[in-house]
Amino acid sequence: MSIVTRLHIDGGDLVVRLPWRWALAARRRTVRLPLKFVDEVRVEPHWWRALRPRPGRRYRFRPGRWCVGEIEHARGRDFVAVRTRGPVLVVSTSSRDAPYTRLILSTAAPEAEAIRLPRLIT
Repeated sequence: MSIVTRLHIDGGDLVVRLPWRWALAARRRTVRLPLKFVDEVRVEPHWWRALRPRPGRRYRFRPGRWCVGEIEHARGRDFVAVRTRGPVLVVSTSSRDAPYTRLILSTAAPEAEAIRLPRLIT
């Protein structure tokens, strides 16, 4: 079994459920993002292009394997839960009131999630 996140809609929130190993590293089991803030859902074919610099204090990684946690940058914070191989799902927000600017996630099928999520949001 590979380590990937699971996504579902709960009420008006997009809920990201982390695998237990990543949950320990991130010090949280789930991440919630209100759907009203979601602006764009896309797939980034190269995981490293989606990441921005300056990891925050709540960021953990294992070189060549995975990275999970918050990354701080000039526009705010991103939440990252990424395996260092394969494409990643990028959920972007449009509001400064959103808890995160982007969610960058490894999922079992990012292309399928990028098709499914916008349908659920609207």
